[in-house]
Amino acid sequence: MISIKQRRAGVLVSLSSIVSKHSFECGDIYSLYPLCDWAKDIGFSIIQLLPLNDTGYGYSPYSAISAFAIDPLYISLYKLGLPYLSRKNQIVSIQNNPTRVRDLKIKYIKEFYLSHQKEAMKEALNFLEKQPWCYSYVSFRVLYETYEGKNWWEWPKEFQDPYNAKDKVFTEQREEALFWVYLQKIAFDQLNAVKLHLEDNGIFLKGDMPILTARNSCDVWEHPENFFLDLQAGAPPDHFSQTGQTWGFPVLNWEVLQKSHYSWWKERLLYLENFFHLYRIDHVIGMYRIWAIPKEDRTALKGWFHPQFGIETSEFLKVGINPKEMEERGLIHEFKPNHYIFYWDFWKEEGYQSLSEEMKARLFPLSQLHINEEEKHWRESGEAILEIFESFSSMVPCAEDLGSVPTFIRESLFERQMIGIDVVRWTKSFTTGEYIEEDHYRENAISVLSTHDTSLVMEWWNREGDVEPKLQFFFDRLGKPRPETEDQVLEGLLDFVFQTKSLFSIQLFQDLALGVSDVLQNPEKHRINYPGTPDHSNWTYRFPILIEDYVKDFKRNFTLRKLVHSSGRN
Repeated sequence: MISIKQRRAGVLVSLSSIVSKHSFECGDIYSLYPLCDWAKDIGFSIIQLLPLNDTGYGYSPYSAISAFAIDPLYISLYKLGLPYLSRKNQIVSIQNNPTRVRDLKIKYIKEFYLSHQKEAMKEALNFLEKQPWCYSYVSFRVLYETYEGKNWWEWPKEFQDPYNAKDKVFTEQREEALFWVYLQKIAFDQLNAVKLHLEDNGIFLKGDMPILTARNSCDVWEHPENFFLDLQAGAPPDHFSQTGQTWGFPVLNWEVLQKSHYSWWKERLLYLENFFHLYRIDHVIGMYRIWAIPKEDRTALKGWFHPQFGIETSEFLKVGINPKEMEERGLIHEFKPNHYIFYWDFWKEEGYQSLSEEMKARLFPLSQLHINEEEKHWRESGEAILEIFESFSSMVPCAEDLGSVPTFIRESLFERQMIGIDVVRWTKSFTTGEYIEEDHYRENAISVLSTHDTSLVMEWWNREGDVEPKLQFFFDRLGKPRPETEDQVLEGLLDFVFQTKSLFSIQLFQDLALGVSDVLQNPEKHRINYPGTPDHSNWTYRFPILIEDYVKDFKRNFTLRKLVHSSGRN
């Protein structure tokens, strides 16, 4: 097979947003066929997808009810030979309703399943035999439907025990259970066929592996020992948020996972390999350490980097400080017996400010006491985990290393030659704070204009920060005329990002929408996700043009082809 690791360009899509004339209401696995033809014509050789995991009654694929199962939303009715078409043959709204679409698809597939039930059940049983994870997922899914998405710990006691529940579901609701297996079997077959089709066309498919798992998920229900359920993951305060971020996901218990030789991760990666050639490791920093916060907290201020050694009671007493008194002042927290962590920015608290200078001089150094050993420990653990991951699969891992990445992690990823991500708007010189030139980008990275969590590049250009330095850097510096239209701005930015030294340059589909006036003039309407806002206001985006119509635009295709060709990425 040809080498993936060479200079390449690609496109990133939220699959449900790419509607084909053969789709039903939203994009699905079939949409990847016309997208493949277009990508090949332009010179793109990577198509990247956001996660396809089953989200249940939620919307975010990063908060799925299974780390394995594919959302039935993505099953192509057309590929199944079912004659159902969207209500309208033109896209009227740029928002879809995933719950409604999923329910309708399941209804139609159920009718199909019942029409040849004996054969379908046999197929389902064969799939179940090869994919043991599906047994617990389906048991969970049937109960999740029965209790209308209620948290598993609120179910009747008998179903909180997964082993008892699995027996009961597959005995008493066997037909229903095998139907859910059948849905996964169809999704598997369709996505696996796409991978082979793309390979035949010289295009690689890149998947996405969320690192965290929803608390109300099959994985946490079946293996609670793999998680610290009294904690939630998040991010410490930074310039984006003064109170940090709380994500609600339980924190992974790496020690327990290690005892089973990381079998859960191994199964996940081997399953993903049926569909993808490369994969994105979401929040790679979390493989080294993660910000852990008590489960009930609404802000991330009382969190700590997990795992942490902490400062022992004896180390406080050695310098004449009673840790209980400091805990009462709200400066530290006993996170395990006789071990304390210092709260983030504790020195700004009134409880610290009111201490005598002599007491501050004794207390403050304790907060830095084990930092070097901890960083060494975090680095070793993270590298061991990533090494194991690489041994499990032949897929090429790409690290999502955005945000405040500590130096020791940055150095570790560099030494491991992990492919990272550089977002143009944030890739600036550490010394001057200015944008950096194309040749100074990391080679072992993916250069992008936007991500699914940011504004589109045109919104950033128009509304975020001063436009004048951008004009000077992206146009004046290169002796290009200043752009007079949105199309010219976007073309100039695409030219820049493709010319970067980065190994890959993969752009969000909406950032390639040259000539699509609504995307260029109202980019804020075409975002996929606004982090920190309610789940149901996100993940419903639908591109305003059918993919078959979009790919016919000669002018756009010619421009993109020229940009990709001149950057040596085709």
